Amino acid sequence: MFVKKLYITKALLLFLGIYSSPTPLNAQVHIGPEIGAAISAVVPSNIKIPNYAQRIGFRAGAFAELELNSLFALRSGVFYSLRGFHFGDVPNAYNTDKFWDLHGLNIPLMLVFKLNQQIQVAAGVEMNTILGSNLPLVNIPGVQVGIRGECGFHITEQLRVAAYYMHGLNKLLEIKTRRPGQNDFYNNILAGISMSYVLKTLRKKEKIPIEVCPPFL
Repeated sequence: MFVKKLYITKALLLFLGIYSSPTPLNAQVHIGPEIGAAISAVVPSNIKIPNYAQRIGFRAGAFAELELNSLFALRSGVFYSLRGFHFGDVPNAYNTDKFWDLHGLNIPLMLVFKLNQQIQVAAGVEMNTILGSNLPLVNIPGVQVGIRGECGFHITEQLRVAAYYMHGLNKLLEIKTRRPGQNDFYNNILAGISMSYVLKTLRKKEKIPIEVCPPFL
């Protein structure tokens, strides 16, 4: 009986201490260029202040996407964007240019959900730093934060097109009024399409540590 119990104990210890097969954990990072066109505009907080027309601009930079698993990924990047708005028929007391331009540096951070191998949807935030503008009322440099949504489609494994929308949360431009603490302001919005190409994929493989059987077994 004692020998049988000893045999069972050794068998159990051998099972718990057996060499585990090394399982690779894949972490893929896709990087590459991205370029696109966009229509930007400003949203007035009060219908009494002018509603300017849209401005067509562009956006270019580099992206990085970290695959978390088969369903989710994190996507970010660094981009330059030309934004702004059009005077239209609104009188302009600041300059004689046709457009008010905003030169921005954009850094988005989004959580990507993969519906299938071709279609992705993403949502997150975007930080916009205004580097330059021909409108004196805009603070330079100025930082804006907005919410961003995106829907992407993979034409091939490397080539991807996407439609996106960004709505600024903080004030782009504040208009002083005679009402104490009730100044009017504008928010910036941006909508457009972009095309990105996976130039390189970095794969990192890690092995689970192997447990060695105790020497007395």
